[in-house]
Amino acid sequence: MTIASEILASFIRITLCLFFITREKPVLKNLVISVIGAVASCLILDYGSLPFLYLPAFEILIIMFCLKLADNSGKRKELFFCIMYEIGIFLWTFIIGEALVELFGTNDFSDRALLSGQLPLWLVNLILIIVAVLIQRGKEITISMISVIAVFGIFGVVGFSENADISEDMSFTYLILSVILLTGIMVHRLSSQYETEKELAELKERQAELLERDYNVLNKAYSENARTFHDMHNHIGAVRSLLAAEKYDKAIEYLDNLQKPVNSIASNVWTGDETVDYLINSRIASAEKENIRFETNIEFPKGTNIGGADLCAVLGNLLDNAFEAVRKDNASENRSIKLTIRRINCMLVIKAVNTFNGEIKVSDGRLKTTKTDGGLHGWGVESARIAVEKYNGTIVTSAENGLFSAVATMSFEKN
Repeated sequence: MTIASEILASFIRITLCLFFITREKPVLKNLVISVIGAVASCLILDYGSLPFLYLPAFEILIIMFCLKLADNSGKRKELFFCIMYEIGIFLWTFIIGEALVELFGTNDFSDRALLSGQLPLWLVNLILIIVAVLIQRGKEITISMISVIAVFGIFGVVGFSENADISEDMSFTYLILSVILLTGIMVHRLSSQYETEKELAELKERQAELLERDYNVLNKAYSENARTFHDMHNHIGAVRSLLAAEKYDKAIEYLDNLQKPVNSIASNVWTGDETVDYLINSRIASAEKENIRFETNIEFPKGTNIGGADLCAVLGNLLDNAFEAVRKDNASENRSIKLTIRRINCMLVIKAVNTFNGEIKVSDGRLKTTKTDGGLHGWGVESARIAVEKYNGTIVTSAENGLFSAVATMSFEKN
């Protein structure tokens, strides 16, 4: 009975870890591999009389194998998560087992060869299942929550490791693993902070490049207009001569040439916010070069407390994703992007709709990157999500009938 319990518990742990990493329900192929891996691992440990300390290592190998078959990116991050995941399970199984020993006054709960010794294992699995259900329903488990749990875990390990029934080697092992777990969480927090700062620096650099480029374009257009106004009496005389000679086509052509500098300015979007203007106008220019139809419908509020860097993160990411999807559809002649920005009371709504013909992963309203070259692609989506959450907003994505839609909402206050 205990070996069957170990196999089922191992299968559940592997499946839940795959869910925590991908945030998607495991496919049938991964379920089959998980079952086979759990059975093989537990039987090897049982018939080889090996300690169950080796079981987490087997489970990590099985999880990484499933992820490799799915061509998931960021293998180092996934391996790091798996190791911390298994260490956390191992430690909390020990802590709960020792707590039950102290509560009921029997060592049976610390012996996994007994049915009662399986109870701590299943209590930990139950906690993991509850966490998975909460995540599936949209609840976020923050790194701060995990840090608090890890700290309590260290106190528990230190307290229970002094039990006379536990050998010094095992006590030392538990203490080392608890320190590794806490250190891993701290490293993850520092890494996340570094990535956030790196992304913000990249967004500010992009904003500065757009500012310089658009300034040069506008400066050139204004210079051309200044020359046009300076020579206006000459232009009027030239047009009058053409009209007097009844050369109407030549007169129209002459006026069209005079109007070109003004048209180049009038075709741009002006919202009053430099960040928004730079991003939208740069994408309009890119769309024209790539023969992509770009429509805008913009009503942007002035004097809000929404920061320029946050706007750049949200709007830039939504437009980048739209262009990426449209560019994959080279065969279509109806490639289009529509950007809508609306103010609803004190809520800013940014909606980007684009055509697509390819793979777009959407899970629980969240866009998943389909790129496999690492980098900041997936982080760009997360950066935008972090930005809207600062303003009590959300990002919801959907794909239907060849159209992909991303809607960001942000609450604001008037300055």
